Amino acid sequence: MDKTKIKQLIFGDTPSALLINIGLMVVVSLFLLLIFFQVYLPISTNHAETVTVPDIDSLSIEDARKRLESSGLRYQIFDSSAVNYNPDLPYLTVLSQTPVSGEKVKDNRKIYLTVNPSEPASIELPDLIDGSLKNAVVRLKNLGMKVGTVDRKPDRFVNNVLKVRYNGRWISKTELKRGFKVLKGTNIDLVVGDGMGNATIEVPNVVGMTEGDAEFVLFGQGLGKGRVQYIEYDTIPGVVVRQSPVAEVNAASGRYPRIRLGRTIDLYVSEFSGNK
Repeated sequence: MDKTKIKQLIFGDTPSALLINIGLMVVVSLFLLLIFFQVYLPISTNHAETVTVPDIDSLSIEDARKRLESSGLRYQIFDSSAVNYNPDLPYLTVLSQTPVSGEKVKDNRKIYLTVNPSEPASIELPDLIDGSLKNAVVRLKNLGMKVGTVDRKPDRFVNNVLKVRYNGRWISKTELKRGFKVLKGTNIDLVVGDGMGNATIEVPNVVGMTEGDAEFVLFGQGLGKGRVQYIEYDTIPGVVVRQSPVAEVNAASGRYPRIRLGRTIDLYVSEFSGNK
């Protein structure tokens, strides 16, 4: 077939020329789509290349950076505001991450971190005076505060909060009503009534609770946390496995033992690796 006939077949004004041109356009389009999806798109988006987000919770920012970079990821501090302050963790410790650990993400993805600030937030201490010890413990815990010492003095009302102390200073009821600022995470000491020194309660059973929950229960019932001993035990760490005095019924009397308000209960807690 000569060149003239080929030109007429392709460029001529005939039905066959039209069909040939349509066919050529379809082939070219399919070829371009194939190149786009199989070559360009995978290169530009790292198609099918994913990594698992590592767990960096409670790591220092430097250790978190190293772990993320070793996984091919980046990071950005998203939140370090004072309201997130955790007194039990060092400055710039990772508190949370987004996306969370275990998720599959694209290589070089940025992980957003919430870290422990250098200074705690300043919050208003509620008026605890004339309220119950149990209510005071709940309110302080909800605010991120800690109950320090709980002392007792003669008073006809059992566990009635008589005085509040912060950083060694007694805070008056007037100051509390006016709005007294304290740093989140610090200890608040309390003085409560002992019911004229004669009130007793059944020994509460805190075995099986976490150390924090056990302390919460003891304070709420007008008792204190005594000596804490960490021991090796076949259970998850941080759980109370024994207590003294025990909360077991007396075989002879059929009654539970009683303890005077203000006394302490010693705890034996399953050991964290960091307790040694």
